[in-house]
Amino acid sequence: MTAATENESPNTQLDGALEVKPEETKLEGGEETNSTIKEELKTEEEVKTEQDIKSEDSDIKDVKINIEGETTDEKEEIKQEKEEIIVTDGVEVDPGMSGKIMKQLEYYFGDRNLAKDRFMLREVTLDEGWISLSTMLNFKRLASITSDKAKIAKAVETSNSEIVVIHESSKSKIRRNPNKPLPQNSDQVVLTNNMKTVYIKGLPLTLTLDAIEEFVSPHGKTMFVKFRKDAQGQFKGSVFIEFAQQEDCDKFVKLENVMFGDSTEPLLILSRNDYFKSKNANQRSEKNEKREAQLGQGWNSAAQQNRVPDTLSFEKGRVVKILGLKGKDTSREDIKDLFDGQGLEWVTYNKGDEQAHIRFSGDAAAILEKVKVDGKFVLSEMELEVEVVVGEEEDTYYKEAAQQKSDFFNRPRKRKGDYGGRGRGNYKRNRRY
Repeated sequence: MTAATENESPNTQLDGALEVKPEETKLEGGEETNSTIKEELKTEEEVKTEQDIKSEDSDIKDVKINIEGETTDEKEEIKQEKEEIIVTDGVEVDPGMSGKIMKQLEYYFGDRNLAKDRFMLREVTLDEGWISLSTMLNFKRLASITSDKAKIAKAVETSNSEIVVIHESSKSKIRRNPNKPLPQNSDQVVLTNNMKTVYIKGLPLTLTLDAIEEFVSPHGKTMFVKFRKDAQGQFKGSVFIEFAQQEDCDKFVKLENVMFGDSTEPLLILSRNDYFKSKNANQRSEKNEKREAQLGQGWNSAAQQNRVPDTLSFEKGRVVKILGLKGKDTSREDIKDLFDGQGLEWVTYNKGDEQAHIRFSGDAAAILEKVKVDGKFVLSEMELEVEVVVGEEEDTYYKEAAQQKSDFFNRPRKRKGDYGGRGRGNYKRNRRY
């Protein structure tokens, strides 16, 4: 039984009672009453129950009657009659197109996307997880493959997918397989996904998603492709690709002299973790030079003497502050993902902190406008307050950052294997992006 709507009112009756004079009132048997009585007025449409519904022995606890004369069960039948029915008998889908359809749908309903996609998370709460194919076609990527709902339904129906299932009767809507609930430990999911991700560099700047997927497909099923872009939003010629299986990822990174298209230069292929290790090692001197420019000449030597220079020089308007994070389920990885490709330089945040500071290589206000959704700043599916750091607060930020670097350079160093028993892992600091 569904909940009552504006046209459905459970136990409907008139609020008022009608007072009748004794000499004008007669009971059903014709006898006149000697006292004032109150009588509830009910129409035939309002009463559709057995006479003994008010019996003390009745097991019926609640009866909902529709004011228009339709029970809620009848309303549900009418709703089902109006539901779109898609016929897939005789529909043929090219295997290539079917594969593309399923790959895209499994991405939408997959662990990585569904856990963070605000639109999808809202839609899956409306109809026991079902989302109509008409709604799914609002996604441009799916619509670019085909806008024929019968072909999409046929592809899902014949796919044997473990992630996406189709409504058996109407075939007009799909949902994530109820036997595949979203993982609860999001940090573990991120770690697992990162382990299955490769970095590829040396790709043409005109690369398309179809082209890179076709290139990688012989080496295993992929779950996610991310084009890396610069601060201006231009493709940098490198991508991150997450494989469905760890073994496929491991095999792919061992390939040598892999060429793309007509190129004569081999691609650089690394695991995601090795890429970031290499990046940190290769850019250490460049980072020090940039810090020198931002924090003033002589910063490195001053830091190594455990003191902060009296005067710091830096580019203004490069730092933002996110407020109200205490108790919120967000992480440094979420911040990095949100600002990826936007000139992110430094994140000062540990899970549980009240606020986070993020420094960019460019204008912070312009970068904020790029990442906002409908004018709102959204992080980890939460609308949060964010502002550009200015004035004395900006000066304080850079001084504190310089002091942290100084403390880092001068912290006690332990020899390999000398961690003082259970003290290992207690060191906590803000990490460089």
